Amino acid sequence: MLRNMKAAAAIGVLAMSVSILFAQTSAPAPVAPPAFEVASVKPNNSGGTVAIRRPPGGQWVATNASLRLLITWAYDITDERLVGGPGWLDSARFDVMAKAPNENPTRDQVRLMVQSLLADRFNLRVHSEQRELPHYRLEMDTGGAKVRVLNNGAIASPDPFRMPGLGVLSGTHVTAAMLAKVLSGQLGRYVDDKTGFSSLFDFNLEWRPDEVAGDVSADEGARPSIFTAVREQLGFRLIPEKGPVPVIVIDHVDRNPTAN
Repeated sequence: MLRNMKAAAAIGVLAMSVSILFAQTSAPAPVAPPAFEVASVKPNNSGGTVAIRRPPGGQWVATNASLRLLITWAYDITDERLVGGPGWLDSARFDVMAKAPNENPTRDQVRLMVQSLLADRFNLRVHSEQRELPHYRLEMDTGGAKVRVLNNGAIASPDPFRMPGLGVLSGTHVTAAMLAKVLSGQLGRYVDDKTGFSSLFDFNLEWRPDEVAGDVSADEGARPSIFTAVREQLGFRLIPEKGPVPVIVIDHVDRNPTAN
């Protein structure tokens, strides 16, 4: 009897060991976040034009960019959705030249690479949470959507938006959530998609570029405001409200980037 009990215990221990070994060997390896193949980060003390560009060949270039701009671009958020951080977040400026491993990364892939660069070179640490902030609610207008609805087999585009000029925006194979995000960038405030519109669609939108009202042409000045244009041209409405908005909170960031 005792011998049988010992044998059963030994078998149990062996089975547990095999189970643990199998779990250890079969667990998937953590996937590294997307990162640039090469990147150069240098302080810019000369001033000049602020720009972020994506030249051909998988390149990404930022010129005279504040760390605030780099972070908001990387996380695709407007300024009010970046919380915390030191006072020099706006004053310290940098030039960044980077190249992706592939020649044609999507915009979202590049954003993830910039996030990795900021974490690696500036030791940026952030977390997400909700804050009560003014924002816009995007909803259906009473007359319904006026966009060009695509068939059910259509697939959302990874890089769907084009802006050939001030106050001119086109979208191809987009969702209402994607429209809300691009409108957020134009309005400088979070836009929450509450349309309930599930179809993919194409659209063209033209509005008066109020932010440069002193330099607009006669044609641009004759256009409606972006709020009127969204309602009349797309069949949606932008409603101002205050409520929970997802934000990025800075936990830590270094002013001086690590060496190239």
